[in-house]
Amino acid sequence: MDMKGHTIALIGGFESGKTSFIKSVRAAVNGSPSGIPPAEEKPTLGIDEYNVPLPNGQSLTFLDTPGFDGYQAGDGHAKETEEILQMLEEHLAAKGTGLVSHVLFFMNANDMVPTEFKGRARRTFERLFANSKLACISTRWDQIENDDGLPVTAEEAKVKEESIYDMGRTSGSFLEYLFGGQVNNGDEVLRFRSGLPIEAYSSPQDIIHKLLPRSVSRGKNCRGVCSPISSRHRRSLWRKGYRS
Repeated sequence: MDMKGHTIALIGGFESGKTSFIKSVRAAVNGSPSGIPPAEEKPTLGIDEYNVPLPNGQSLTFLDTPGFDGYQAGDGHAKETEEILQMLEEHLAAKGTGLVSHVLFFMNANDMVPTEFKGRARRTFERLFANSKLACISTRWDQIENDDGLPVTAEEAKVKEESIYDMGRTSGSFLEYLFGGQVNNGDEVLRFRSGLPIEAYSSPQDIIHKLLPRSVSRGKNCRGVCSPISSRHRRSLWRKGYRS
């Protein structure tokens, strides 16, 4: 960690909610729930940097990236994992950014596609994030229904989540690498579900607080990510339009 704060890189599939996650955290820090972004965001085509000042004087720097094998404007080809990681490496070098403290891998629970992770992509990743903490966030749970056409229950979500991870853990995939005991210095890779306003899911604010418990103060005057979000406030944010 830099003394001024943390740098957090967000990677993962197209339409998995990376940009919405960042903007939701920023709105929470600013104490403006009305600023929660809508579900749909314009596709991220390059490396976008968001700086979120915290009440304690530190800051969170989020690095948003294009979706793996996702959208590309015009006639250009969709960028693959290796290209996106190289873009991120060039951005970090150009900005003189310190170490990336955390890498958040996003997956669309409604459209899970395994991410191939071999050769140069893996070597670039290990060069960039050798000392970074990694976590997985599955999103878009509001789009998942059970056999009766209703939102899945907490128990159904757990079963569905396991099937998503099993599906994505194919030979040579990123999830196989991530959960193969080769990252986080052998520590457990945290997993989060995000996207519904009930206790079985985590809001972006909750996730940041879980990842950075010592850096994000719980002082009585602080706002936003300073304390976990309540169930009532989570439902309020849901009604105002946040879906991750």
